[in-house]
Amino acid sequence: MSKRISVSALVAVMGIIVLLTVLVNPIPALSADNGHGKGKKAAQTPIGAWFGIATPCAGTTVDAEICTKACGAATCPQLAGSLPPEVTMMPTLLADGTVLADDFAEIVQYHTTAHGKWTLEGSAQINGDDVDEYRATFIWFQSRTPTNLTNPLTAFQGSVRPRFVTFFDEDNPDQMRGYIQPYVYNYVNDTTGLVNRNGQGFPNPDPIAPLPVTCNPGVPTTDGVVCLGTYHFVIRRIPPK
Repeated sequence: MSKRISVSALVAVMGIIVLLTVLVNPIPALSADNGHGKGKKAAQTPIGAWFGIATPCAGTTVDAEICTKACGAATCPQLAGSLPPEVTMMPTLLADGTVLADDFAEIVQYHTTAHGKWTLEGSAQINGDDVDEYRATFIWFQSRTPTNLTNPLTAFQGSVRPRFVTFFDEDNPDQMRGYIQPYVYNYVNDTTGLVNRNGQGFPNPDPIAPLPVTCNPGVPTTDGVVCLGTYHFVIRRIPPK
């Protein structure tokens, strides 16, 4: 009997040691390593923080291949006066599918950091090479010049929700090309500054509803969503050193 007890106790102790070892030294997630750490190399992915500049798909210098994928032509229609000549931005793609994004307009037009989701859409061809196509949308709160200076709520306009599409090449994993199409959701009452709500208690138009399939700049959808136009961009991965 004593031998059986001692063996059982030994097994229990060994199990506790193994458990503590795993808790103290958890197995690293290869997806988060992105192939830049030591040891076994993980598959290259777009997970990480990026920096780049977006430019409207119009004018004298455009990325014809990317703009054509976005709107079917090298020069995409734009809502006149709505898009700055460039947007410096920092999108971050997390391993759980979350995307965060900041851009220079937060300084000059006062909007919040964007939050959203990204996913692998499928494959595409860029420069004749097979690449992975990733799609995302993210949402920020947008400010405007108050319509009533005595009511600070009227400085709130609603939200902007861009469509964000990137093309990832495993042979060039630290740079991506793509396009972005911002949609404006003006769901705030101009007089009161309060949110106009639909029958379910959500904003009208609802920034969580599916994006319009196409971007028709300046032409409101049936629920009042307006696309401003199309940008193309090149972003580079922000390195750890």
